[in-house]
Amino acid sequence: MLGALAIKVPRLRQLSDGMRSNRWEREMWHTWRPIFRWTTLCPVYLADPLGLVVIMPRATQPVSREKIDAMPDYYPDITSETKIEDHGRLDATIVALDYGLPHEDMVLSRREYYRQRAASAPAAVVPK
Repeated sequence: MLGALAIKVPRLRQLSDGMRSNRWEREMWHTWRPIFRWTTLCPVYLADPLGLVVIMPRATQPVSREKIDAMPDYYPDITSETKIEDHGRLDATIVALDYGLPHEDMVLSRREYYRQRAASAPAAVVPK
């Protein structure tokens, strides 16, 4: 972390998976979030196409399990962790900080899932 920014870089021993996760977060933010109108993803300020770096705003932590469980459910669902440490607060909004996918088969499957949903129906927030 650097001041008000969180800088994500892949670990050397998991370079390929880390780069893939960073590329997926970039794709989620730039491609799928606008289509499905997700509001609970931490913004991506900058992400290179290779996946070497993702820069996001630094969120405050911790966030309680109750606050995470009260986040809206979206259709289609967002690829994010459900762990407490993977969420934070930006102002009054609780956001997912980690929504990358490390494995190629996961990315391909989720991309196809989103393509099908984007073509068939507008996204909807499912109230709790």
